[in-house]
Amino acid sequence: VMALQKTLSLLLLLLLTLLGLGLVQPSYGQSTYQRFLRQHVDSRGPGGTNLYCNTMMQRRGMTRPTCKQFNTFIHENIRTINNICRTTNIRCKNGRMNCHAGVVRVTDCRLTARFPQNCRYQGRGSSRRVVIACEGNPLVPVHLDS
Repeated sequence: VMALQKTLSLLLLLLLTLLGLGLVQPSYGQSTYQRFLRQHVDSRGPGGTNLYCNTMMQRRGMTRPTCKQFNTFIHENIRTINNICRTTNIRCKNGRMNCHAGVVRVTDCRLTARFPQNCRYQGRGSSRRVVIACEGNPLVPVHLDS
């Protein structure tokens, strides 16, 4: 019993140390980061077309159970996007101070028609300023604010 308690104590200490160093993130932060990646990051695609939006919105699960009204895909590598979290903090729409801004290549997808089992989007590509909420240690993007 004593050996088990000692092992558990050491494991807990190791976990807390790794959390403190930012080598392991709480699952809440990881899942929010993964959701951000799924909904907003497409490093490969040039995007910018209606076909792109119709395909990607369906492929990334944003047409079920209802059509998402608006979504932005960022066309930069993940390192570039993560680096936005290192810029100066600015106020988010919700009033928190964990947002950061940067200029990136994007495709904005706007819902134009909703048929049963079929969402239709208009795509528009551009380079523009985005505002991203970041959390964790190290900071990672968890929400696209604008």
